[in-house]
Amino acid sequence: METLNYDEQLKKLEEEAPISGKKRFIEIFSVLKENNVLSGMNPQKFRKILEELGPTFIKIGQILSNRPDMLPQEYIDELSKLRSDVNPMAYEEVVEIIEEQYQKKIHEIFLSLEHEAIGSASIAQVHKAKLLNGDLVVVKVQRKNIKNIMTSDINVLKKVCHVLKLQQFFKNIISLDDALDELIHTAYEEMNFLKEASYMDEFRQLNKDIAYIKIPKVYTEYSCEKVLVMEFISGTLIADREKLLADGYDLLEIGSKLANNYIYQAIDCGVFHADPHPDNIFIEDGRIVYLDFGMVGRINSRDKQLLENCIIAILEDDILEVERNLLILGDVKGEVNHTKLRYEIENILNKNKAMAIQEINITYFANEMLNMLGSNNITLPKDITMLVRGIVVLEGTLETVSPSINLMQVLKNRCAGSTFKEMFKKDNWRSGVKDTIVSLDSLRKIPSDIHAFFNEATRGEVKFNVEVTDSNKQIDRLEKMVHRIVVCALDVAFIVGASLIASNEVITSEQEFLYYLYIILGTIFTIWLFIKMYIDKLNRKK
Repeated sequence: METLNYDEQLKKLEEEAPISGKKRFIEIFSVLKENNVLSGMNPQKFRKILEELGPTFIKIGQILSNRPDMLPQEYIDELSKLRSDVNPMAYEEVVEIIEEQYQKKIHEIFLSLEHEAIGSASIAQVHKAKLLNGDLVVVKVQRKNIKNIMTSDINVLKKVCHVLKLQQFFKNIISLDDALDELIHTAYEEMNFLKEASYMDEFRQLNKDIAYIKIPKVYTEYSCEKVLVMEFISGTLIADREKLLADGYDLLEIGSKLANNYIYQAIDCGVFHADPHPDNIFIEDGRIVYLDFGMVGRINSRDKQLLENCIIAILEDDILEVERNLLILGDVKGEVNHTKLRYEIENILNKNKAMAIQEINITYFANEMLNMLGSNNITLPKDITMLVRGIVVLEGTLETVSPSINLMQVLKNRCAGSTFKEMFKKDNWRSGVKDTIVSLDSLRKIPSDIHAFFNEATRGEVKFNVEVTDSNKQIDRLEKMVHRIVVCALDVAFIVGASLIASNEVITSEQEFLYYLYIILGTIFTIWLFIKMYIDKLNRKK
């Protein structure tokens, strides 16, 4: 390997660096030199470098800690130790930013704004305040020029990496340019507080029927891209076990509700909090309160169904189905050896099959699956990997409040009979009916399509290796067969649906109505099938 001289590289760097950014170029270069990056990289050194490079890179490190698809697990674990706490902005600077955004004096907006920040991070800091109407709120204020600073820092780092030819040292860890481009995009999204506000409103709507979940109110009229005003939460951090116990809370109940709600977010809603860290979850008046919606994942309906199918297949030890769903869900970056892929899936499943489900560590399992996919040239969508990381973080959170809760068991319970259970949800009923009608319409067209096909055949427009005779009889038989298959499928669906409703411990009035409806329809279809079978038998005798 070529021996690189830092002094020579620095000289080259100074020549290529623009005048305006020369100072920052030298600063970044110096940090890399002091940590001797050219001798190689390890997780501890990587974290240390990011910390020394300052707030921009601490933020990048935190985003990376949520991307197990980009970094090996040992790097993920190390970057998870990065703290977002940085030196707070001066109170005068906070006031200046607020007044600039509102084009008003501070006393025209708030009755009071506390001088000391509640928290200070790389992108923003938070202050407690009181509105003119007396409402207690928290004000999240974005750091001055942070977007420009981050953009400049990333561009400088790219240049330094290019000059030092660092890609060769990171090639087995991360693709620097691609990673930095994606990470800065993610950071930009986090800097748009209006987007965060919309996520909070969406979460509130999705959880409106769940009494134990609370999302802080957003004061839209006071919020903008760089300032976010929210309801003040006076509860207790979920990690503060002693305080929760002293207040009379059942920690097992809290843990169970948190786990079930997170799975509900991911599988039912397809919109989930991507950083369920203990610092982002409070307990207030018996309700679980989520904070900090800067990182939110969104899974489309197709990927959501594939993910659920994959989970069910894993739980059922169906290797071929696991492989099929992963290949559809993922992005194949090269050749895939299917024999090898199935063998490795089977190995992972067998390891966990030997354990009771309560003993399965979902973090270890998820990491094994991600590493296995990576080694087989398969990359999962970004939001799926965010979900995987979210579940891993959640498992750590549950360890602090209720260690006996097992996420794998929660997943198993959720996925049991999920296909039919989806039909019972009020919000899904109309869409379910619509999908059913569309499907039935497609099935209804099958006999006519078959008829057209046979007509073409009898006209000689389609060539067969067998002679088609008495085609009308064949068509009739096929039509009858298709019709009966459709009726049988519906009959089974109604019977199973009624059974699932009956198995619920608590049945709502809506579910009770559906139960009797399914019983009636199932009975009608069953009687119709028997009558048709009897008529066909009589016709055959004739």
